[in-house]
Amino acid sequence: MKRLVLKVYFLIAFFLLSCSSISVVTDYDREANFTALKNFNWIPQPSYVIGNTDAARARNDLLDKRIKNAVNNELAAKGYLQDTQNPDFLVAYHTGLKEKVDVTSYGYGYGPRSRYWGWGGSTVDVYQYEEGTLILDIIDAKAKELIWRGAGTKTLERDPTPEKIEKNVANGVAKILEKFPPMAK
Repeated sequence: MKRLVLKVYFLIAFFLLSCSSISVVTDYDREANFTALKNFNWIPQPSYVIGNTDAARARNDLLDKRIKNAVNNELAAKGYLQDTQNPDFLVAYHTGLKEKVDVTSYGYGYGPRSRYWGWGGSTVDVYQYEEGTLILDIIDAKAKELIWRGAGTKTLERDPTPEKIEKNVANGVAKILEKFPPMAK
């Protein structure tokens, strides 16, 4: 019975974490003229990765293509055109993975034959998971200065399909770019 209770707790925790929404924060230069922005292009990024295997997993050609497609689609939906010759702003992105551990202690436990022990025993759940972060930067093409940054963080699913990865990237990019351009205050 104790194993069944622990399995139920684990499944509930896993379900809640896998369905977690993306947490988004944005920042921008209050002096920037966002109404003058019409065209964009991508900043070239190196195709190699220096670092550990987490860095290599966070940055790969398949993910690069998915992120760029999602950003291109979102910016086009907002009326921006891609212009490789004379862009008003440049786009760059950064990704990261972080191993996380969630430990929950319930401060009580169950005795033999499922009798309640009260405060004498303790149940502890430990859950390991990965958290992914996507940062989108908007840079003024002439001044070469960062004028807007959006970052989204989400608990990643275990062994997602390529279709699910593409959907998650598109949803994440849409959520991050919801607040671009910032509204004038």
